[in-house]
Amino acid sequence: MNSVGFEGVSGQQLERLAHIEFLAYFTGKVTRKDIMARFDVGSAAATRDLGAYIEAAPENIVYDPRRKHYVTTNNFKCLLPLSADKCLSTLTSGFGDVMDSKEEFRCAHLIALEKPDLDITATFSRAISSNRPVEITYVSTSNGESIRTVCPHSLMNNGLRWHARAYDRKRSKFSDFVLNRVITAKLLHKENIKPSETVNDDVDWIENVDLIIEAHPRLDSHHRLAVEREFGMSNGCFTKRARRAEVGYLLSTWNVDATTSADLKGKHILLHLRNAEEIKNMNIESFRLAPSLD
Repeated sequence: MNSVGFEGVSGQQLERLAHIEFLAYFTGKVTRKDIMARFDVGSAAATRDLGAYIEAAPENIVYDPRRKHYVTTNNFKCLLPLSADKCLSTLTSGFGDVMDSKEEFRCAHLIALEKPDLDITATFSRAISSNRPVEITYVSTSNGESIRTVCPHSLMNNGLRWHARAYDRKRSKFSDFVLNRVITAKLLHKENIKPSETVNDDVDWIENVDLIIEAHPRLDSHHRLAVEREFGMSNGCFTKRARRAEVGYLLSTWNVDATTSADLKGKHILLHLRNAEEIKNMNIESFRLAPSLD
């Protein structure tokens, strides 16, 4: 995928062209009204956008006079570098960047127990953007409710929950804070974050490890073949590079058996960490969250 054919196009028009490509790619049709409604432009501008797209990709869409809209051809090929994450988000939540969308076309569904509180999330995001600490009231599983000052540098979704990765001044270490366990959050405008409290000092965040993941050894040949196909394995396994801080979450979310001898059982256990002993010996803090016999 590339943007060849759109050199010199303004950023706003490129967004509209990407919208045309998304609609053609994922819905099989596109109309002038689609562009007009999404970007609040007139009919002439929408016509020019469609013309520019067809000129660059003449085999992607054709006009169907019976249905009175453009339809996707069997020769369709993406011209623009569409983001898989953003496309899937659109299929789940509709169009638009931040406002709740009302479009009828949504064919993907996200399963989640709870969404993070936007006020809490926004406070952490502002702290990261302005390089400031946050005073929070937090409920932890070990100490219950407490007030502490943290210095966040990233937000992370581990597949189950949203976390803030931050330096905890109370414990003098980097940790993960579940956003929905934060009761209150106040940005400390007059305080600065020290160099030792920034992402550059978070070793578990900046260092990566390779997880070699295979179809679980106890699976029969048919199950193994299906799993290998599902995860795009080559020679029976695939390698996933992950931050040290993410290792346990990733293995837990995907139910990857992290025992050295592939001891876990259950129909939900389809994968095994082939280099479990190597990863275990690295003493990665998050590895304690990985599925095991402990």
